[in-house]
Amino acid sequence: MTDPNECEVQAMANASDRAGEYIDSLGKTDMATWSEEEWTRFIEVVCGGYVDRLCELQAQVNAALEKARAA
Repeated sequence: MTDPNECEVQAMANASDRAGEYIDSLGKTDMATWSEEEWTRFIEVVCGGYVDRLCELQAQVNAALEKARAA
């Protein structure tokens, strides 16, 4: 990603945190030893963490916009 914006940086940080938690839960840091299921779950965790944070940030923007329009 070239020049990520602040939202993307936050989303990547969230994805990274979740990835670390998942890897810790596996107890296996060598990805070459992961099963197909473990790898697939890892991808789901990373992508989900990224998208979840973007959605949270958008919800915050939407709430602020609604508040401003109501004022």
